[in-house]
Amino acid sequence: MLSLGNYMRIIFSSVIVSSMLFWGCDMMDPEDPGALVPPTVDQDAYLPQMTITVSNHTRAIHVQTFGNDGNPALFVLHGSASDFRPYLPLQNLSDRYYVIMWDQRGSGLSERVTEGEITWDAVVEEIDQMKNHFSPDAPVTLIGHSWGGAYAALYMSRRPENVRQAVLAEPGPALNGDIFRDTKNELFTLDLSEKIYNDLAWSGEFLSAKDHEQMDYKYMMQLRGTMVNYFCDKNHVPAWPIWRIGAYVEYVRQNRILKEKDFSFAVGLESFPNKVLIIGSECSALGYDFQVKQHQKLFKSAEVVRIENSGHRLFTEQFELVLQALHNYLLEYN
Repeated sequence: MLSLGNYMRIIFSSVIVSSMLFWGCDMMDPEDPGALVPPTVDQDAYLPQMTITVSNHTRAIHVQTFGNDGNPALFVLHGSASDFRPYLPLQNLSDRYYVIMWDQRGSGLSERVTEGEITWDAVVEEIDQMKNHFSPDAPVTLIGHSWGGAYAALYMSRRPENVRQAVLAEPGPALNGDIFRDTKNELFTLDLSEKIYNDLAWSGEFLSAKDHEQMDYKYMMQLRGTMVNYFCDKNHVPAWPIWRIGAYVEYVRQNRILKEKDFSFAVGLESFPNKVLIIGSECSALGYDFQVKQHQKLFKSAEVVRIENSGHRLFTEQFELVLQALHNYLLEYN
């Protein structure tokens, strides 16, 4: 069993051997923007984008909207090691909602950020900025997955008047420090026999990360491996199509929750007046059983739905079942 701290050191202490390992056989200079991973919006003006100011820094973010802007606004908050690409099927909800998806600051194709911009307060400020732009006069609906679910809970706890409905799909790794300390060993167990981890460690003997492109590229290689407690079949990991990972964001916030003993995304959630939907899979360590035991009690009213034959990547594994759960909960369908 490997602790989260040691796991992060494996991922970030080693970097790429060759771009051929992941992207194919075309030889490119890894120093060129876009050679290893797609360019961010500040590097490519043709990508759909907007600017927001958070923590006194104005950054360009990758954003896409679906549906009529006269409909109630629905924000999709992506999880860790991700961008909004895997959640694009949620545009299905644009028949009754104005669906807004974006790559969070420093993640996906959004502009990269500094360490001081990666704070819990900044997360709330970022969602505030998006709400002020897309739904200034009405509360929004939130759908958050994994870390995005934790961020949705954090925002609800700080700005309950700004949230109409919330769907938390396997929020985690935990909504407060007590839960994290009690469960982190079971949540971050790795199978060190996986070839990917040997490749990562071996490559680290020769090269080290020099910039965001190389760091993001390296972290994307990790997606081909498995964290053993998150999938129904660790030998057949479900697809998770993404453009690009924000590795530095992952590194900073994972270190932060390891060091902070009293963090909480849930203070006051017991007073949130509306029912919350929590979705948990059958196979994930963050799945149905975990959500019932650890997170349901944090809310005044929360329904937990179980998605069968699925692990943590439930949006690609069992999207139709997830969509049905959303239709059953969301007010515009009832």
